Amino acid sequence: MAGISRRNILRGGVVAATALVTSRLAGTSQARAAEAPLAVAYNDAVITPTAPPYPSLWMGGYGWGPRGNHGAVARDLHAHCIVFHDNGTPNVLLRLDVVSIPRDVHEAIRSRVVEEGLVASEDFMIVTSHTHSGPVVGDTHPDPVLLMGVNQADVDAINGTTWLLMDALVDLVRQTVQEVPIPATLWYDEGYERIGYNRAGLPHVLTDVPVLLARHADDGYPLVVLFGYACHPVARGNDEVFDSDYCGYAAERIEERLGVMALFFQGCAGDQNPGEDENTPLSPALVVERGEMIADTVVEVVERDRFTEVTGPFQNALTEVELRFSRDLTDPDEVAALADRYRDRLSEPGLQAWNRRHAELVLRQIDAGTLPTSIPMPIQRWRLGGLTILGLGHEVLSTYHVLLKEQAAELGLDNLWIMAYANETQGYVAADDALWNGGYEAMWSGTDDIAGLSTSAISYGWPLPLKASPPDTYPAAPDSTQAIVMAACTALLR
Repeated sequence: MAGISRRNILRGGVVAATALVTSRLAGTSQARAAEAPLAVAYNDAVITPTAPPYPSLWMGGYGWGPRGNHGAVARDLHAHCIVFHDNGTPNVLLRLDVVSIPRDVHEAIRSRVVEEGLVASEDFMIVTSHTHSGPVVGDTHPDPVLLMGVNQADVDAINGTTWLLMDALVDLVRQTVQEVPIPATLWYDEGYERIGYNRAGLPHVLTDVPVLLARHADDGYPLVVLFGYACHPVARGNDEVFDSDYCGYAAERIEERLGVMALFFQGCAGDQNPGEDENTPLSPALVVERGEMIADTVVEVVERDRFTEVTGPFQNALTEVELRFSRDLTDPDEVAALADRYRDRLSEPGLQAWNRRHAELVLRQIDAGTLPTSIPMPIQRWRLGGLTILGLGHEVLSTYHVLLKEQAAELGLDNLWIMAYANETQGYVAADDALWNGGYEAMWSGTDDIAGLSTSAISYGWPLPLKASPPDTYPAAPDSTQAIVMAACTALLR
């Protein structure tokens, strides 16, 4: 995080917040756990920021002005950690209720758990729910100054809260890895539910509800349930109340009805919004309504008990690709032309403050030689017998869900669970169909040789939209965003 050092955050008596951790581990002997080929441990930590000790209650998810919490909480924000011990080797899933994790925060958390010897890097995955009613995390993508127009003192406070959150997350991982796990079996199935619509005008509305149930190996008693969906957690709307949104409400209801801890994982929700259409009012009532629908489906899947058993060993891989912009920013002539475009933008009458802040940021980067030339995207695969989990970084649009499901079917994979917002979230990743049309998620409007006014390129701080194939090109051009993402995913799925 660029704005403030850890040493400065922790001086003056501010110390790391202690997570309120709830353990659901049953009494299991170490000997019995060590003998089991598969065992699980899992914990829940409340991460809702409060002041003190958290120095910032600024909220993320919406632009373009300042938005901060003043103590109101509809539903606590949670972090959950589940560790799958595969013949003694830990595989760690960490999920949390925040809107996004920028790259430097992701890398800092990963390096801490790996260097401490808790887990190997490829065996560690973070997924955020993407609730828009949680705290800002970090100061890079998005940059809170660009997004909300806050000052440097506010940025320092945001980074202070980020450090405390990171400490709580690492503590949660450490505790869960070190606890004696429960011998378990795993079972997978999918339900169907529709709680939203495609806000980008694409034909895809995702309806998969993946469910992974862990049962006690001795008596088959349910231990913990993992479930997912793909829809933006914006049902509450834009206010100043902390809320885990429909995801958290669904988890609460599942826990009440099944008596086990429930962990939510977000899917390819970049273009999916809750409601019937864009005219559906966002409100706390919509949180309850849509959360109840997901909970009903998960409970139905568990109660009908048509699961496929999932077995080890875990075969995990973590890779990264570079997503190119619509202009080649390694070419000095292209950078010079881009600078001219942004100088022209600054001269436009009536330019909104956030679009002005963005143009000034790009020009400063050009002058300093720090202009990004691509967007890194981590992609992770966990392969088990009967289930493959694919973790995609960033806000991935629904077309990738459709394409990857088709690819999995061609490869003969039985079950594929696609988790987006995985490890880091620093922008939207659209496929050709959206990149050809433009719009908020595609990062351009009018012309794709500059970031579109008030699009996601502005909110995330990128100079240009991502590269598309030439219009109506099939298959996707090799250097396009779609081709790069699909090639990496296909290699992992193979």
